[in-house]
Amino acid sequence: MAASTMGYLFEFPTMGSALTALKGKSINDDSELPPPRKVARHGSASSPHKHRTTATGRTGLNPIEIKLRTPAQAPDFAAMHTLVYKFIRTFLQTGKGGYSGCLGDIHEACKVLVLEANQGDALEGVLTTSLRLCCENILREFKSSDASVNDFLEKFLNWWSWWHRRLDTLRAVLLFLDIVHLESHENKSSIREAGFQRFKDTVLLSSYTMRNIEEALKAWSNDKRMGVLTVDEPRLKKLVRCTEDLGCYEPCIEEPYLSRTTEFYAKESAKATSKTAVEYLQLCAKSYEQEKEIEMGDFRPETSAASSLIALQQLVIPHIDLLAKEALADIIATRDHKYFVELHNMLTRVTSSSKSWTASPSDTLLSHYRNDIISRVKDIVTDTEHDATMVDNLLELKEFLDTCLSKEFLDDVEQSDRQYTHATSEAFEKGFACRRIKPAEMIARKIDSLMREGQKSSSDGEFFVKMTRILTLYRFSPDKDAFRTFYKRALTKRLLLGRSASDDFEKQVLEVLSKSYDAAFSDMTQMFKDLVVSKDLLDDYRHPKRNEPERPDLNLSVMVLQHSMWPVAKKVSKPNTGVEIRLPSKMEEALNDYADFYRTRHGNRRLTWAHYLGTATLRAYFPAGKKELSVSLYQATVLLLFNERDEWSTEEIEDRTSLGTSDLVPTIQSLALGKQQLLRRTDARIGKNVKRDDRFSFNEEFTDTKVKIRVNTIQQNDTVEEIQQAVKVIDQHRDASLEAAIVRVMKAAKTMKHQQLVNETIDAVSKHFRPDVNAIKSRIESLIEREFIARKDGNTNVYSYLA
Repeated sequence: MAASTMGYLFEFPTMGSALTALKGKSINDDSELPPPRKVARHGSASSPHKHRTTATGRTGLNPIEIKLRTPAQAPDFAAMHTLVYKFIRTFLQTGKGGYSGCLGDIHEACKVLVLEANQGDALEGVLTTSLRLCCENILREFKSSDASVNDFLEKFLNWWSWWHRRLDTLRAVLLFLDIVHLESHENKSSIREAGFQRFKDTVLLSSYTMRNIEEALKAWSNDKRMGVLTVDEPRLKKLVRCTEDLGCYEPCIEEPYLSRTTEFYAKESAKATSKTAVEYLQLCAKSYEQEKEIEMGDFRPETSAASSLIALQQLVIPHIDLLAKEALADIIATRDHKYFVELHNMLTRVTSSSKSWTASPSDTLLSHYRNDIISRVKDIVTDTEHDATMVDNLLELKEFLDTCLSKEFLDDVEQSDRQYTHATSEAFEKGFACRRIKPAEMIARKIDSLMREGQKSSSDGEFFVKMTRILTLYRFSPDKDAFRTFYKRALTKRLLLGRSASDDFEKQVLEVLSKSYDAAFSDMTQMFKDLVVSKDLLDDYRHPKRNEPERPDLNLSVMVLQHSMWPVAKKVSKPNTGVEIRLPSKMEEALNDYADFYRTRHGNRRLTWAHYLGTATLRAYFPAGKKELSVSLYQATVLLLFNERDEWSTEEIEDRTSLGTSDLVPTIQSLALGKQQLLRRTDARIGKNVKRDDRFSFNEEFTDTKVKIRVNTIQQNDTVEEIQQAVKVIDQHRDASLEAAIVRVMKAAKTMKHQQLVNETIDAVSKHFRPDVNAIKSRIESLIEREFIARKDGNTNVYSYLA
């Protein structure tokens, strides 16, 4: 068919009068003859090629005779039109077998009608009407009987296949109509295009077909979600391809499918009332993944993505508080970072589906996240019964949040990391502010515990990772001056009691603190210099010169400390005695000897003893063997009493040592009621409280596998009185810092309003602590009384600086 078609297109016409109408010219007309030409001759004057000469002596051309064949009769255009008309109407009838005539005759007739009779418009009209009537008949066939989903798909695809074949045949037979008349005009559609459009408008987009397509998509998607398949999926795929071919995928497939998806998950959303928050979160996540997996193979990718997003929108938006508040609270409480990541990424996807949120799901989650963390940090910080585990609980919470916000899990890493990191910091800062000073104190104690333990089997890097985790909490504390105070006190005890795991690590930690957190920590390096000076002095003391007397105790070790650098104060244990403790005579003699030696080196300086920080090493003899006991000076004084007699009461020990109850009772508890029971209570009373009439004796049955034993001591922990004294010192330093800041601000400004002065004072000291506004007002009044500043012209709201 194709070869013959091309032959028709390039066939020359056999009839015409153009050449027969041309009049012949007389061959003897000289005016029309060209001038004679010279012909080159070769070899001789004569040539075998001779031209015929006319009567006038000129050489002329032979005449050409053209004969044209005329047609026997003119074509019958009306008969041809009737032939083509009957073919089109018969060929597009749905209830008959088709056209039984010769298609070649139809082809020839169509060619003549288009090329010679100029009847392309008439044939186009016949074709358009026939296409419409045929499609209406196809739709009528559809509606003739009710059918199941699979039956509908089968009937539709059969008709579509039949229609497709009919259009192909029509185009081949009516080729001249299609190419010469239709495709050569921009405003006309080809036979295939017109047929597709008519089938689309009449059959595919009819309410009946659209309703059945929706039902098929609904049944298929429900089957997929339930894990069964009753719909003929291959036929449904062919239907999808049909809509693609006809250019109506969106209205026929995507829109109905997404509409049914919306209805389905709107019903699923109602199940929230029967589930816990986390269970409902699991349902949302499962549905999202399920929608992503519902792939027909011929769906556009954007359709699957849209259906997954619709599932989330229908499930999440009506229950945003359930997910963002209750589910989040449960997730954080159970420390399940996978659910947190699932929740975060889910709400991020829902947020990205629209740009017109009043309060987006992501913002709602972030707000509840911030409030939840504030509440949890506050509960941990204000739980006075569990102060000992405060830092561990804060670290565990912070580590969980860091895991949740890691780059490994979040979809939008950069944006989410920035928002949630800021929210976490803000929440911890507000939570820490709910309790004054105590969080900073506990962080300092945690670092003290770590420094006492040392790195053990861990590497330097692992050790500093632990340290950095703790110092992260320090950043959230508004009481940085309190942390510095307690850290310095703890460092003092570690150095003086020999409890530090490594002086090198101590210096490295101070370097980190001074460079990354607070430059004031660099002042503490002077403490190590004092220890070096003390060691040199001790070497001189232990090696007396020739003219100096022998030392009463060469094992004596004394550390001379600068009072300005070390938080060490003189202590009076028992009121009205004027002494801290009454030491054994040999100890007193050794200490007095060192004091005399020190005066020979520094005559203008005076030593003040801090016995509560002293330690001693005792050799004890038990039936099980000799032991070397490392104890505090208080413990040593009490133990040495039992060299004098076997049994002492609490009251007698107090009278003999001059230790007050607050120091004596913990000392006896550590010796008789602790882990290493060197003493024992003579009565069988149960409990760790110590009464004045309790009597104690040396425990000869004490055993331990170690020879050198370090007895637990209360020295390494601050007593209640010491903590109260430290807080008092902190408050005094704060008052002085506030006054200094107020004076600096006023000296620079000369005159300033009250609120501005308060704000600038807060800014000046906020790096070290967050002052209370009432404390600032109190300091202003104090400075007015001392005439550093004054109210200007009696105005209570304006201050002026007094030079």
